[in-house]
This record gives sequence, C-alpha cells and structure tokens, in this order.
Amino acid sequence: MSAIHSLLQRITTSISARVGTSSGTYSLSNYQYNYAIGGVPLLSAATDGPGYGISSRPDVEQAIEQRKDQFDNYKDPGEYSLNQWWLRSQTSFIGGAGVVYQDPDTQGQALNVRFHQSIGIDPFSDADNIQLLRETNTSATWTPFVSGSTAWLAPAPHLTDNFVWITQGTNIKLMNIGTSDVAAYGNGTFAAGSTAISIDSFITESGQRYSVTFVSDGGGNPSFIYRTNESLGAMAPISMYNAGVLLAPSAVIRKAHGFPFLGMGPRLYQLDPASTGSAALPTPAATIPLDQNIVSITDGPDAVYVAANDDTSGYIYKSTFNSSTGLVNGLSLIAVLPNGEMINSIASYVATYMVITTITGIRVGSFTGSGIQYGPPIVTVPATSLNSGFGEVAFFGTNAYVIVGDTSQHGGPAGVMCINLASIVNDNNTGAQTNAYCTWIYNPAQSPTDGAYSIMTDQSGRILFTSGTSLQTALNVEHATRKIASGFLDTGRCRYNTLEPKLFKFMSIKTPTPLLGEVTVAVLDEGGGVTNYSTYGPTLTPGVNDIATPVPAGPQNWLALRFTLRRGATDLTVGGELDSWQLKALPGTLKQRSIVKNFLLFNIEKDKTGQNIVNPALDRLDQIRAFCQRGDTVVFQDLVNDISTQVVIDNYTFTMLAPPGPNAENYGGYLALNMRTVADTFPPMPPTVGAVDE
Repeated sequence: MSAIHSLLQRITTSISARVGTSSGTYSLSNYQYNYAIGGVPLLSAATDGPGYGISSRPDVEQAIEQRKDQFDNYKDPGEYSLNQWWLRSQTSFIGGAGVVYQDPDTQGQALNVRFHQSIGIDPFSDADNIQLLRETNTSATWTPFVSGSTAWLAPAPHLTDNFVWITQGTNIKLMNIGTSDVAAYGNGTFAAGSTAISIDSFITESGQRYSVTFVSDGGGNPSFIYRTNESLGAMAPISMYNAGVLLAPSAVIRKAHGFPFLGMGPRLYQLDPASTGSAALPTPAATIPLDQNIVSITDGPDAVYVAANDDTSGYIYKSTFNSSTGLVNGLSLIAVLPNGEMINSIASYVATYMVITTITGIRVGSFTGSGIQYGPPIVTVPATSLNSGFGEVAFFGTNAYVIVGDTSQHGGPAGVMCINLASIVNDNNTGAQTNAYCTWIYNPAQSPTDGAYSIMTDQSGRILFTSGTSLQTALNVEHATRKIASGFLDTGRCRYNTLEPKLFKFMSIKTPTPLLGEVTVAVLDEGGGVTNYSTYGPTLTPGVNDIATPVPAGPQNWLALRFTLRRGATDLTVGGELDSWQLKALPGTLKQRSIVKNFLLFNIEKDKTGQNIVNPALDRLDQIRAFCQRGDTVVFQDLVNDISTQVVIDNYTFTMLAPPGPNAENYGGYLALNMRTVADTFPPMPPTVGAVDE
C-alpha cells in the first residue's frame, strides 16, 4: 500500500481557508476528466440508477428566483409589492415640476405629486386632472411706439372695467382688455426724447384711476415723474417732480402703504401723489450704502421693503417710520442673498408672502414680524445674460406669476412661470421646503431671442406680459376662453428607487369621460428616444386596458412618460385632460443559476476512455472545502462542452461509503456541490423552435 501512496501526485503547497481570492483553471491532457472547479479536475458521478444505497445522483440546474422582499407601507397601495409587478402610478400633479426621478419617497411623506417638466399645462387649477392652459397671442391693436424702448405694464383696476396702463418711450396708453385683445381707450405723451422706465397704478378716494411714471432723458436733460389720470381719448400727463439728471443706472416707481415711492440709486423717496408743477424731489426718506442701487420696492404688513444690489450680491431692507407722521424715515438691512445672486424684483402678497426674483432663481419668503425668512431657490438658471433670470411678479388667487427671461424654460420663447403659494413641497433628501412651480403661459410665435419684461393680471386672473427685443416690445394677451393648441407634461424617470435593470411591459392612463380633446401617450427612454404609443380622443377612450410597451426592448435603467394634450378640433375652448397614469415593469436582472453536480472523489478513478487515474481524493477535497469556506468565486469548467462559468460554492456534501485504510489507502467517496453562478451574461434569444429558413 505504501508503494501506491508514493505514486500519488500531491500539490506543492497545502490549501487552507486563507488562500488568495483567485482560482486556477484546468486544461485537459492525458486524462479525460468531465469537470474542473478552481483548477481541481473531477469525474462525473451522476446516475439515474441505484448504487451504494442511493437511488440516483442526478445533476440539477435551475434559475434562482429574483425577489425583493419589502413591506408595503406606501400611501398608494401596491407601489412596493415587488414580488410580481413593479408599479409606479400618479393620481395628482399639484406638487409641480422639478423632479428628475419619480421616486415618491423623496417628495415628502411619500406623496407622488410632482413631475419633471411641462409646457402649456396647468396642474394646479384642478387637483384631479391636468389640462391645457389658455393660449397667448400677440396683440394686434397695440403696436410698439415709434420711439422704441421696452414696454411696461400696470393694472388699472375698477369696479366694472378691466384696463391696463401701457407705457413705452414717450407714450402712455390706457387700454381696455377684451376677450382676445386690448382696445384703445386713452393715450398721452411725455416730453420729447424721453423714455419711460417704470410705472405703477393707483386709485383715488373717489375711484379715479391714475398712473405714476418715471421718465428718463438719456441726453443729459432732467428726468421727470408724471401722473396720468384716466381719460377717454387724449390724456395729458402732469409733471409731478423734476428728478434732475438721472445718474443712477435705473430707477423704479412702486406703490407701498398708499404712497408712490421712488428708488433711484441708493436713495428712497416718498412722493406726494398730489404734487404738481415739476417740484424738486423731496429729501430722501432713506439712504442705503452708496455702492448699492435700489431695484425694487414693495410693501409688507409692517413696513416698506426695498431690494438693492451692489456688484456682487442682493440686499433687502425694511423701513422704519416716524411715529408722529407715519412717514418712512430710514431703512435697516434684514437679508443678504448669496454672493453672485443679484435681485431683479421683490413683491409681497396678502401680507404673508414675499416672492424674490434674481438673475439666477426664484425664492419665496414669509414675513416674520421682524423681517422676512426666505427659503432655498425654487428653480435656478445660469446667469448667462441680463435676460437669463427672473423678473417682475404678478399675483392672482394662490398663484404668483413670474417673468422668465431664460428661453430654455419654454423650449424657446420667453414666458411666465407659476409659483403655487398654497402647495408646499418637502424634499426628503435635503430637508428643504419650497413651493410648487411649473412653466406657465408663453407665446409660441415669439422668437427664441426675445426677452420678457413686464407682467400684470387683470381682475379675472388673465395674464398680460410684454416680450421681444428692448427696442421692439410686443404685448402678449392671454385669451379669455380659448385653449393653447397643445402642451405636454413629462414625468420623472421611473427607476423604482433601485439601479437594478427593469423590463418595462405595460402602461395605462385614466382620463375624464368623454374626452373633449386628444391625449397622446409616449415613452421617453434613456437613449433619448421618444416613442408614441397611443392617442385617445372623443372617439377613443383609454378604458381599463393596459398599453404594451415593446419599445425600447430589453432591460432598462429607467423610463419616463410624456403626455401631450391637444385642444378640441372644432371647439377651441376645450382640450384633452389627464387624470392618472400607471407603469408596470418586471425585474430585469439576469437570474442566477443554481447548479448541483455529483462527482467521484477517490484516490483511483477511471475516465471514460478506461484509463486509471491516480489523484489523491483528500487533497482535492481540501481544496474544494477551502473554496466553499472562503465564499469567493471560482471557475467551474465543463470540460466536455468547453464552457467556463464563475460560481460561488454555497455548499458541499462528501459521502464516504467505506472506512479509510492505512495511509488513506481507501479514502474516497462521492462529492455533491451546490453552486451558484455570479457572472452570467444575457444570452442571445434562441431561434424559434420549428422555424424554417426560406
């Protein structure tokens, strides 16, 4: 027996559980082994017949179930039931735009109410359905004045009438707002060669409307402040103040606490609305640092608030009052914006909110009694030019409407953004709290190079805004009833909060019945493709059936949906609406395989050619035991079919059927390995069984 033992080929270095992580491979030479694991050659012991008290030793291969066990505590039941369909659905859009991924648990209290972006869509007016906004057109009855400069607007409210003040260059007009356009009512002119740069409107105790306008002369002549009373036909602006030669880069007129205020350079003036005869400006009510310029004025519940900029930052001041006269007698600094964020406008609303627009973003603040507390930017854009940021603000209902000079927000033209002051958005990732927002009205006929400048709302909430170049500004009027021709909303990327690939199979939508316009459903994939799947309308409703999504094929990291709404074909006052949507997917991870193999493990074995193989069983068992215990990957080779697979050995069973003899003479038995693949790749789809090439 010792002679036999001397013929055994032991490995040069013993194997333990602390060997390196790599494993070798085996190459066939003299003996015809069937398999190798980590370079250890083995013969198959698979059999379907009885032997040594075992009825059979089959080799087994099967797929491992891919399942993410997760407790469903989501506010929309079924979203986290991930053992079958992976679901994502949305029934409300009142959270507004701004999400990249449609992951509800990042949106605050797991409410799936936000989306990525929209153009021409109203998600706020109806909490249940999104719908088209009203169309906006260029006024045909108001044309830019010959002098050429930016046009500025101010509302002219009245008990029954609906008017707007429009001033540009040396001209001012009072116009009546109709269903689709404005109509001339009164007009007047300022001094020749001057340019109107700021306007606000007022009402006297008797109900008469008038405007106060700052008019600058760029030729080194004095600038004037005019009061213009409403009048049918010709209006005669009255010179209230001689402001002298304008040395500041700009000036602003705003109403606050019942008075017109002028901000010019670093000085704030409180004006007397009854002043006439080109009086000299009064003593400044307050002065801020001389390197700052006042850019906006508004009134809060307890003070007049002033915004100013220097070359790097924006500042907000709060006024102090003379207790005996009630007049402003100073300003105190209450807020400083981050470096590089200069203010374009501030506007207060219902003594509660202050909207702050800057060259890079929009912030919403609230009055605290001692000043304001503002939140993080709701939306930001690069400060690429003077028109790249956000400008004037108008209010109606619970919405704040903000001029957007950055044309990328509306896919080309400049327009208006809406901030919903009644909808608070919580970001669970950052803990930030902001207001819901989305893009709002715009004029598709505008040039992408046009800017947007001045805005107002009428008594019914319709929006008027000016846009164009600084020398040729158009007036845009929101139609009273007619819908925009089409608009779209993109959802966030549906990834189910995991990076695992998904197989997107079905989608479904719900709409009001009957549909009065069209709704087109499209898929946006990660490669930038847009695939239209179905269009519903008055003659075809979604019903309750799913829509198959065969494109894009195969596993995807994410998909997003686009819903395009169109107005009625004949009735332009109605349009498509969307109530909710749902997306269904399956786990797209390549399933691992479980492989059970049976091997001979004797000192002396016989291969399929009949050759006796002498290979120590105990040494090979030591190696395989080490592979299993350390849990690392090893290479499993099918030597017959020349296939190699990386596996992890989950378990092994060595069955020894006889006691060993002296010097391990009879050591040996049967080895069963339970293996799991870890590096499979997606196999190509096999040809259809029975297919015939023609």
